[in-house]
This record gives sequence, structure tokens and C-alpha cells, in this order.
Amino acid sequence: MTASPIEIRRPGRPAFDLTGTPEGQAFSDACQSIILDKASTKPLWRQLYEQLEATIREGRLEPHARIPSEEMIADRFGISRPVVRNAMQALAGKGLVVKIHRKGIFVGSPPLETDFISTTLSAYDDLIARGHAVRTKTLEFYRCEPDAKEREALGLDADGSVVRVVRVFWMDDAPITYTRMSLHGEKVPGFENMDVRDRSILGMVRERYGRTLVRAERWLNAVIPPEKVAVVMGIKQGLPMIEIESVAFESDNTPMEYYRAYYNSDAARIHMAIMK
Repeated sequence: MTASPIEIRRPGRPAFDLTGTPEGQAFSDACQSIILDKASTKPLWRQLYEQLEATIREGRLEPHARIPSEEMIADRFGISRPVVRNAMQALAGKGLVVKIHRKGIFVGSPPLETDFISTTLSAYDDLIARGHAVRTKTLEFYRCEPDAKEREALGLDADGSVVRVVRVFWMDDAPITYTRMSLHGEKVPGFENMDVRDRSILGMVRERYGRTLVRAERWLNAVIPPEKVAVVMGIKQGLPMIEIESVAFESDNTPMEYYRAYYNSDAARIHMAIMK
């Protein structure tokens, strides 16, 4: 009689073998497009990290889904475990995967991001384009004489005016910005009489006046916002936020919009793409 083979495991180390399981099949299906080029100058761990990141962000791997062990991933792609480990550490650093002791590796929930800092899009337009539910509350909306900062930023003369809009934005019910926007008054006659509730200010300016922003200069600073800002946004007082100051220009290089905003990076981090 032949004795059955004995399975030997290292003490205290569970096996995360997903072979033949729905989870293992889901991982395999999601990663079909991943190709690692061993002849490339780009490190293998970086190739794996970038392609797994795209797979997770595009939703091909569901949040909280369990994925194979580092050993199985190494076997799947024909690479070494240190390569996989480096890729996983990079993914974990972004919250895209979570390692739970004695349970395995799981897909994390990709942190929310916004791109409006690196584009001429408004926060409203950027969030809508990303598929988020956006809610606004308009606190102030009127035409007035500019203060010194508005006058300087928009290049206004002594008789110039601004249309000032102060709003709070919520993204998927999370408070994200408190914004004080000032538009060059001469360029938007009568705008102060329009209904701006839950609408894009810059979108309305484009539609009504045919004015489009083509570039912007922005400055960022980490600050503790005024108490009234925290109260209106419904966030904890004393929470650090990102103060944003911006001047945006039309194609003739004249300023059209000036704003100062407090951005809640706890709700969504800011993404910036730097081009060569």
C-alpha cells in the first residue's frame, strides 16, 4: 500500500493558493493584458506595478477582492518574488492593495482624485467629468467693487467691478472645497442675475458669453482655514487644508477669473500630470 504524500507547510504561515477558485480566475482574467518586457530598461517591478495599478483603477479588479500570494503572482508572470514584493509595496503605498496578516492580499479602494489644479477646468467640471455627484451651496453672489487683490489679479481700472461668487462644494456628500471666485465684471455683464445653483460657473460663462479659459497660474499653500470655513463645510476645526490661489486667462492673455479656495485633501487627493 502506497502512503499518501504528506503536505508540508511552514509553521504559522497559511497558504494563499487561489488555483481553481473564482477569485483566482477573476485575477487571471483581469490580468490577461499585462505583459512584462524583460528586455526593457524599465525595471520589471515598475512594469508590474504600473499595469496592476491601471487594472485596479479601471475596475477590472473589484475593491476588497482577494488576490493571489506573491509566490503565485511570481509564477503567473515568470518573475522573482522580490520583483512582485516591490510592486506590491508600491501599490500598498497608494492604498491600492492591502496586506492583512495571516489572511492574504486584498484589493484596496482607490483613493479619490481631482485634476482641476493642473487644468483650466473648474472643480465642478472636473468632478462631474469623473462621474461624481456634485452638490453646491452658494453663500454669496453679487456684483461689487473689487478689493485690492482682485483689482491687481484681474487688471481692473478704477471703475472696474467683479462678480463675486462664494460657494461650498460637496463631492459624493463629502465636503471638498470652499471657493471665493471673482469674475472680471466688464466681461460678464448681467451675470449676477443668473441662477447658478448646482451649475458650473465657467460652463455658464462659456455658454452665455463665449469666453473660455486657456491657461492659469496657481499657488498652493498648506494652512489651517478660518473657523467659519470649517463650520460651513461641516469639517473638524483645526484640520489642515490646501489653500489655492488662481488667476486664469483667456486666449488674448487677459485675466478673466481670480479665486481663492480651501481644498479638503482628506476627501480627495490632488492629481497632477507633469509633461516633458
